[in-house]
Amino acid sequence: MLSKSHIFRNPHPGIAVLLVLITFIGTGILNFFRSSVIPEFNFDFWLGPICIGLASWLINVILVYRSRYLLSNYLLGWSWWCLLIALTNEPLTWKQSLLSIGVAIWLAITFELSDERKTSLRTRSNLGFVSALLGFIHPSLFSLLAPSVLSLSIGLKTEIKAVIQVSLAWLLPIVLYVFFLISSSEELPMLNNNFNIDISSRMPLIGEYIILMWGVFAIGQTLKALVNAKKPKRRGLLLSWVGIGYAIVLAFLFPGGDEYVALLAVFFGPHLVNLKDYIHPKKLRYWLTPSLIFAAIIQIMI
Repeated sequence: MLSKSHIFRNPHPGIAVLLVLITFIGTGILNFFRSSVIPEFNFDFWLGPICIGLASWLINVILVYRSRYLLSNYLLGWSWWCLLIALTNEPLTWKQSLLSIGVAIWLAITFELSDERKTSLRTRSNLGFVSALLGFIHPSLFSLLAPSVLSLSIGLKTEIKAVIQVSLAWLLPIVLYVFFLISSSEELPMLNNNFNIDISSRMPLIGEYIILMWGVFAIGQTLKALVNAKKPKRRGLLLSWVGIGYAIVLAFLFPGGDEYVALLAVFFGPHLVNLKDYIHPKKLRYWLTPSLIFAAIIQIMI
């Protein structure tokens, strides 16, 4: 396994401050060079780096202590940030941090579906409710209902009752929102959005090629985990793959959007942490996050 002396393996609370500081400064530097014009160092400029830095810590809080297998301390937040900067060549804003936190909450709830200590109805209701709320951030994410329902069958006994509970919880906030707007005689804001499915293609970024390469290794480690790992880890890795597949579909259907970037960064994070422990040859594990940072820098230069 990766040495516990790795800086973001250290459980000391001061490492959390260091993580926020590094991701804050790194985001500020990248945003400066990624801007099409010379930015002014005002509140609008620093808002993105501040939110990204805090999100790198909060995602650990949400996932590490909910997953029952991701004993990574602050490594998951670091991996999320490295993935995020490699998946886009645009300045990072508070929107990516908000969406990433929301997706992390969704993933944490799917982890809890198998926890006998939790009330099943409450967990399923939370899953459907959060799926709908993410749709209000990006309308395309209303389709998150599909992976939500699929998550009920991963490592669990599928029940029609569970599917109905998630679906009703997903539908309730949407109905309330529409009813409120109709009763207040206002137009539906989402109906004014240009929400068209446009299946097209673009040249992948260097960071996407590198993540694809690590994804090949992650598939191999997942297959090994299905044979040797404990049930929580097997289920956690499979849930992450469901999220990755969903994000890739969004990327193809909505190439003009950027919501898939935050989704991929959150969903691939657990696999990056897993590879740091088990990838072979062992020397490769020390190139995982540096390769993503390198990709982000090269993308700026070209």
